[in-house]
Amino acid sequence: MPTRWLPFELHPDTPLEGAPKPFSDEQWPAIDRRLRTLARQVGVPIEPPRRNANSRLALETGELVRARGGDESSAAFHHDVSRAFFVEGADIGDLQVIANHAAPFGVSEDDLRAAWTSHAYAGAIDASMRAARAAGVTGVPAFGWPESRAVSGMMEPQQIVAILQGSAR
Repeated sequence: MPTRWLPFELHPDTPLEGAPKPFSDEQWPAIDRRLRTLARQVGVPIEPPRRNANSRLALETGELVRARGGDESSAAFHHDVSRAFFVEGADIGDLQVIANHAAPFGVSEDDLRAAWTSHAYAGAIDASMRAARAAGVTGVPAFGWPESRAVSGMMEPQQIVAILQGSAR
């Protein structure tokens, strides 16, 4: 079965302009260190952001990209936007930032504005969120497979491998 990226809004209450992470200056160094260590173990570059972004526009755009180009295009868009946020510090709540990442997938800024204004893909995001919650997703990343509870949250790579090997039995 191929991998399919599904939208999940980790902080759905984040205002459109974003919000500071709920960690104090004293707590942040330990959190930053843990995120960098876990990312390094799996070969993923990261610059942990100090702010939460409102990801709704990016998620709805991902569904627009999926509608136009299929799951592979949606996965590539997701990867590009994730890298922009987690490595480059981009504001993924900004329409121009998202438009720049959607353009290679044949989505114009006008297409994006129309879909965003009408919330044409809001239902897809809401349905995915309901399914994720029903599967037990509480954080990201999350991994799921049919007829099983999802596994979610940052964890050591060995834990993920052990879980995936156990689910294959």
